[in-house]
Amino acid sequence: MNDASSGPLLGAREPTSTWPGTLRFVFGCVLLAAVLVLPSRPADLSLDALGAVPVELPAAIGLLLLCRGRLFRLVLCVTSLLAVLLLVLKLADLGTGTALGRPFNPLFDLVILRDGWNLLSGTIGTPKAAAAVAAALLAGTAVTALLAWCLAGARRIRRPQRRLAGGLAAALLGVAGLFALWPSERSSGSPVIDAGAVRYVADRVALMRRSASDLARFEAELRQDPLDDLAQAKLFQALAGRNVYVLFVESYGRTVLSNPAYRERIVARLEAVESLIGETGYTARSGWMTSPTVGGQSWLAHGALLSGLPTTDQTRYARMIASPRKSLNRLFREAGWRTIAVMPAITMDWPEGDYFGYDDVYASKGLGYRGLPFNWVTMPDQYTLTAAHRIVVQSPEPVMVEAALISSHAPWTPIPTLVPWADVGDGSVFNRQARSGDTPAVVWAEPDRVRAQYLLSVDYALATIGEFVAQFGEDAVFVVLGDHQPARIVTGDAATRDVPFHVIANDPALLRRLDGMDLTDGMLPRDGGPVMPMWSFREGFVRAMSDAAQPPLKEDDGRGDP
Repeated sequence: MNDASSGPLLGAREPTSTWPGTLRFVFGCVLLAAVLVLPSRPADLSLDALGAVPVELPAAIGLLLLCRGRLFRLVLCVTSLLAVLLLVLKLADLGTGTALGRPFNPLFDLVILRDGWNLLSGTIGTPKAAAAVAAALLAGTAVTALLAWCLAGARRIRRPQRRLAGGLAAALLGVAGLFALWPSERSSGSPVIDAGAVRYVADRVALMRRSASDLARFEAELRQDPLDDLAQAKLFQALAGRNVYVLFVESYGRTVLSNPAYRERIVARLEAVESLIGETGYTARSGWMTSPTVGGQSWLAHGALLSGLPTTDQTRYARMIASPRKSLNRLFREAGWRTIAVMPAITMDWPEGDYFGYDDVYASKGLGYRGLPFNWVTMPDQYTLTAAHRIVVQSPEPVMVEAALISSHAPWTPIPTLVPWADVGDGSVFNRQARSGDTPAVVWAEPDRVRAQYLLSVDYALATIGEFVAQFGEDAVFVVLGDHQPARIVTGDAATRDVPFHVIANDPALLRRLDGMDLTDGMLPRDGGPVMPMWSFREGFVRAMSDAAQPPLKEDDGRGDP
């Protein structure tokens, strides 16, 4: 009787050579082990994370050694594909963990691929970005093929060795089961044997289920606006006749004031701004907000502040766009203000803008900038504010401006510098600055250099706002806030999602209306001050600036957890 009659658990033919196949198989097992032990969180990237034996490894080895024929090919294909999918998901986790401070959620985060492409192509150019994507796809295909080819070496191992190795793998799997019942830990506190991949997949499924359930609660929240009791009231009487600027400062987060490496310079800048605007009769109150995002996806912060909804992911944002909830912009529009969006980062169609209720949207191409871009940053903040002011002064009615200031957006090179406001013109005055400085590749080769460039960019943004208020305030009211914290490379681990915000006006009576927010006088928010969810601001601000009851604003209104 030949081997073919002994079924799929025994070989169809005894191999004539064993060492080449054994070496291939051993290398495949090493690759498989590397995928299984690879951490999914940036903070866990250390040698300690590589010490645990993944229980899935002996299970896969045992099956590959004992199964033959069609069953072997099935196990080989499933093992290879699952390993590569696990690798892709872990790499996605490391990417979103580094950039956004959270794990990758397959239910909501596919939009990140589009946004990542926009950032990459805008930074290094479309041809290089396309080449990078193609290289990544080829690398993924190559890894899959290499892993499958190596693991297929199990077919070249002689039957006695297969049975011995398979038995050892089964024994190790049994030991792993005992450890699962009575866990043992090394001195570092991490387990010796761990079903990490199984738990990882189970946690990801649980995350997706929680997200779906949370979305259902969000849908119910969409139907209730806390400002419904003001439906018949005349809003914003306290701001009558004044222009209002809502300025989102890219990546302006708590870290610039909590991290000693940044604090000295930013404190000095905020104090200088406070002194400068004070010379023209302006004062400020400042506090903290918790952003719905970190490291990117700025539109979630815009949505949260302006809608009063916790838009903590793309799906919530899409539901907000489709809802009847009135944005802060639309409320101003209904109260008699002209509403405009000044969005220098928007370079493509933006249908989502219809939700916010703008009279006009001025995207990158509509702002009249004729200068060179600063890598991904289409124009410096000084030009953005100049363009916004030119629009405002031509309007016969008061204007509510929402503007995104993006000079502090990665890659943070080159850094603009202020020029005399009268010289801004069409922006070509900035061409020399746009050609200066190192390339992103040079800057990002050194993490300390990245952090230094980030600090300079935020300092520039704040200096620009200070000068703009001092020169062109003209009785306007300014709400200045960070959209989110920068990426982990800047903040380090365990950073909060808090961002500073400032309300600036030349009428102390207006600022006293914000007493319910418990803000700090001046441009420097106090370290231990209360932190409000960003989506609470809409209700608090509307009530404060309208002649209606102003209930005290809670630090956390319970309407979501970013």
